[in-house]
Amino acid sequence: MKYAVIICPKCGKAKGVEAERKTSTCPCGRTIVLARAKFLFESNSPSELARAVAEANEQLGEGEKPRARRKSSPKDPYAGIAERARAIKDPLERMRVIAQELTGMHGGFGYDDVKRVAALVGRETPEDIIARLQEHSLIYETSEGAYRSV
Repeated sequence: MKYAVIICPKCGKAKGVEAERKTSTCPCGRTIVLARAKFLFESNSPSELARAVAEANEQLGEGEKPRARRKSSPKDPYAGIAERARAIKDPLERMRVIAQELTGMHGGFGYDDVKRVAALVGRETPEDIIARLQEHSLIYETSEGAYRSV
């Protein structure tokens, strides 16, 4: 999912929106047509979006015009995996998808790979993910600290 930061033309506050939508409603009540709005920042990560909105509102509070930031890199494969996993409600299925995607990306994965995805998903810890996947025989350890999906 793609997110963006816009400025409400009525109240002048920065707001985070889903960029694929046609309109968004500001807390002040104004309906903003996103095709006409200027995106100050775009990202695939909700946490990056939150930081960008906070930064823009801080700049607006200081009387500055918020500067458009570079778009976040859509090439981060971990963000793509996290986005797909975030949409899955069942915790075990979410963990299985993470393991399969990491295996497909590198042919295997380690603790650091799981940690990067888990930080973006924000639900389970990397230790819990690895332990639960091993418990259900969904991954196996190829060497110490290296895993593959079944």
